[in-house]
Formats: sequence, C-alpha cells, structure tokens
Amino acid sequence: MNTLTLHSGEIIFRQKDFAESMFDIVSGKVGIFSNYGTDTETKITELGEGQTFGEMGMIEYFPRSATAVALEETVLTEIKEEELKTYFRDKPEKLLRIMKLLSQRIRETNEKYIAVCRSVSEHESLDTMDPDAMDVAWIEMERYAMDYWLHWH
Repeated sequence: MNTLTLHSGEIIFRQKDFAESMFDIVSGKVGIFSNYGTDTETKITELGEGQTFGEMGMIEYFPRSATAVALEETVLTEIKEEELKTYFRDKPEKLLRIMKLLSQRIRETNEKYIAVCRSVSEHESLDTMDPDAMDVAWIEMERYAMDYWLHWH
C-alpha cells in the first residue's frame, strides 16, 4: 500500500476512469464531483480523515462515477486490487464500513425511486398539466434520475 501526499486541487482520479485502487484518507479532505470542471459540475460529497472512497469501481471494475479532488493538503493510503484481501484481513472494520455505506446507498436509491414513481403518478396526465408545473416535474425527475445513476455507477 502506498502513501500519497496531495496538494489542494490535485485530481486523485477522474470520472469514467477505470478503477485500479481505492483510498483511505489519513488526513485532509477530498471532494467527490460529478462533471468536474464543466458548467454542470456538482459537488456530491466531501470526505475527511478515516473515510474510504473509490471502492465501487474497484469492487466491480466499472468506470468511476465521479472525480475525486484533494480539497486541501491531503494524505491518502492507496489500496490496489491485489492488496485488498490483506487490507480487509488487517482492517475488518473497513469492510463493515463499506458494507454499511453500500447498504445506505441502496436504501437512499430505493427512497428516491419511490419518490420518482410518485411524481410520475401525480403527473400522469401531462397533456392537461400546466406547462410551468410540467417543467418543475421534469426537473425533479431528472434530479432523482441523476442521484440514482451516481449511486450505482
């Protein structure tokens, strides 16, 4: 496992990159962004000391769902795929934390999915709907769909 020291603004990984490792934050802060550096950039979350990130892409070898950026001087432990078994054997509490995080994401996704279904149900007759109300409904559904995508990718 490598220790990395990053300066504020350094990119740790980019959205759509394939995952080769995950990270533990030893000190500092990391921002997780969707569409980083674009007009539609969204800060999804901010993580700090003791938190782990980048696990989703590594677990299923799927492109990164977001960009990770050091928000200040940050020290990370990088855990590569081949080090994962040893890491979890030595730190079983980290495995439990990741399982809880994934469970939380599933629960939140289910709640958002139900909210989208309710919104669609409330607005089934879009032909007779006020155009302003229709715009609000579509924006709400797009937001829920983006949240769903970010949680699962």
